Amino acid sequence: MIPIDLARLNQLYDGISRRSLRMETRQTYAVPWEDEDMAAWRNGEPEPPHGESYREHLESVRQRVASGRRPQRVRFVELPMTEYTAQEFAWGYPNNTAAGEEINVIDRAEHPEFDSYVEDFVVFDDAGVMYYRYADDDRLLGYEFSDDPAVVAEHVRLAEAAWAASIPFAEWERRHGRPVQPAPPSQAGDARQLS
Repeated sequence: MIPIDLARLNQLYDGISRRSLRMETRQTYAVPWEDEDMAAWRNGEPEPPHGESYREHLESVRQRVASGRRPQRVRFVELPMTEYTAQEFAWGYPNNTAAGEEINVIDRAEHPEFDSYVEDFVVFDDAGVMYYRYADDDRLLGYEFSDDPAVVAEHVRLAEAAWAASIPFAEWERRHGRPVQPAPPSQAGDARQLS
């Protein structure tokens, strides 16, 4: 594995000819550019307008899909959901799937055979694999890439096994409903908390 930067990561996603398949395993991510949306979610406010970088992300997903390429993701879930995951399922994934990203979900309790999947990685066209590296406090540390055929083959096998066992996001929503956003604090409630 060799370290890569964000520009190279974006090139990998944009350069796929067939598919990218991401394993998203963590239940919480410390993502500073999502703090404002998380605060709005926590306070029961409406979803804020999308920022420029998120609009660009959604447009790049639409362009990949329009050209016949498949951005895919498997999201591992532990119930009850963390606040981060609930917000992601309520606000993030509906936008991503509307743009064309194929998101599938695995409930870890129902699939203990995937207990060893504890790191996020992406396979690109079955020709490269990239790890997202995180600190213990959920902060993103960076990215590492390999195109070693043996490493890639093993990660393709892992990713395809998870994809085959997972269910589409829309089916997950039908079964479980969309996570309920916290109610906005009431005036009386705020007063009681301050006293």
